[in-house]
Amino acid sequence: MSHPLGILFAMDTTAMDRRVANRVRVVMPTLSVGEATVKELRDRVQSTICGENQLAGIRAQALAELQRRAGTELTEVELRERGKKPRRRARLEVETARELEKLPETSKGLREGDISYDNARILADANQRGTIDEKELLGDARSQSPDKFAATVRKHERQRSKDDGVSKLEHQRSRRYAKVRTAIEDGMTVLYGRFDPITGARIETALSKKMNELWQEEDPQNRATPGQRMADALALLLTRPGGNKDGPSQDVKLLVIAEYDTISRQLHNAGLENGTPIPATELRRLACDAQILPAIFRGPSVPMDLGMARRKASPTQRAALIARDRACIGCGAKAAWCQSHHIIHWQDGGPTNLDNMCLLCSRCHHNVHDRDWQIEQTPTGAYRLRPPPTKRTRPPHPTYQQHRRTLHPAKQRK
Repeated sequence: MSHPLGILFAMDTTAMDRRVANRVRVVMPTLSVGEATVKELRDRVQSTICGENQLAGIRAQALAELQRRAGTELTEVELRERGKKPRRRARLEVETARELEKLPETSKGLREGDISYDNARILADANQRGTIDEKELLGDARSQSPDKFAATVRKHERQRSKDDGVSKLEHQRSRRYAKVRTAIEDGMTVLYGRFDPITGARIETALSKKMNELWQEEDPQNRATPGQRMADALALLLTRPGGNKDGPSQDVKLLVIAEYDTISRQLHNAGLENGTPIPATELRRLACDAQILPAIFRGPSVPMDLGMARRKASPTQRAALIARDRACIGCGAKAAWCQSHHIIHWQDGGPTNLDNMCLLCSRCHHNVHDRDWQIEQTPTGAYRLRPPPTKRTRPPHPTYQQHRRTLHPAKQRK
């Protein structure tokens, strides 16, 4: 089946094979873009937007059911590993899918393509706060852009608030969030944060003040863009006492990994822990401006294996783990947010040696300790985290782990 202009999306529900019956069929247009008129091209764009909404609705339904049967962690793994979704986006999509189950009309509009996924997510977030009437907002959800609809929902919440917005402010503060990540496109560091309006206003005030100071100091013939000026202001406020660019830097430690050429007695291929290369000139500047922890290991004065004499990894061992694993072996979270985990646990006789340790973030650490996720070593020697080999279709009841610890106290984690 073909369609001359638009793109059609449909679930194949007639096939006898259950695997095929759960596949989404995409019917591509047969008319080339060169042959289409402007109106037909606009129609084609609209059909793809409608199709994206429908696909998002179908996926949200499946994610909510999968989360109920297999648990949140395995559902997020499905999006990350097979769907190639970033960790944060996978987590948000599962949360949205779960909340959309409580909004049947919104979910229906999403599956029919009338409501965009962005607007559905805005409704789901607001519903999580318990402050909206879904039916009153459906019309605007269908007709407004996400930017305008977000403002509509905020106004709707204020009108329905019974405590002058106090409960909403408390909820916003409980949802504060900040993240530092490396952009996969160009390797630049990206800062992202969400704050309640009051804290946000304070941050904005401090940034504006510093930006004005920088503007006064700039060469009028060579001014930075507003975005560049804000980036400079933020960097100064975070890394210099009082934001003074001429003052000493904060006590910042950087792990630099480099190769040492014994013949030339020089460092080569220097880089940060995440693999970002550092030019030699920048490395010399950093050496004067920050504390650098060199990743030169197994020297005669650096004991890398501590056996049972010490329970926690030493600072040098941790640096070696970061150089080896680079990130959480389970989800790829930054090494700075990870803990040094014993594969064979210390109280079970596991030594504090590099080959018995790996990096795990708090979330993946919890999966290993309480949900039986397994650490395995690949043929290349790298470590990775895998879900437990279980045939359960539903997550275990909370009392299961309590009963398990009672039967096997030796398996309790540190």
